[in-house]
Amino acid sequence: MVKRAICFLALSLLAATPMTFGKEASKSRVEIATYTEEKASFIVTNNQPTFIIKLKSNPTTGYSWFLREYDDSLITPVKHSFEKSSETNLMGAPGYELWTFTIKPSGFTVPQQTALRFVYTRPWQSNDGSTQSVFRISTEGK
Repeated sequence: MVKRAICFLALSLLAATPMTFGKEASKSRVEIATYTEEKASFIVTNNQPTFIIKLKSNPTTGYSWFLREYDDSLITPVKHSFEKSSETNLMGAPGYELWTFTIKPSGFTVPQQTALRFVYTRPWQSNDGSTQSVFRISTEGK
């Protein structure tokens, strides 16, 4: 009786789990393009207008990346988060700041170029002499 109950419960959970097959499965796993300082110039296409900037960071030092300049008529900041390094579990170890952006539809009307500028600094200090990172973005026209 107990085995039947466990089997029924397992089958019920399996039936309740949403599954996708074929084209729908591939749609749900579309990866967002991620760029680092090693590839600071890139092209964004109309069919994938969202992208991620991945910057090395260690917030335990007080330093953090700040978005200094961007063209708000073309780009929308979507999300900012911190990702621990997969190489170590040590407290205070560096990781990555992930910045997600989306190009607005008007950014694809004609080919355009713009830039994102970040500074790595402590919020209470001046930005003079801070580390900077600039990403140059091109869009494809329709």
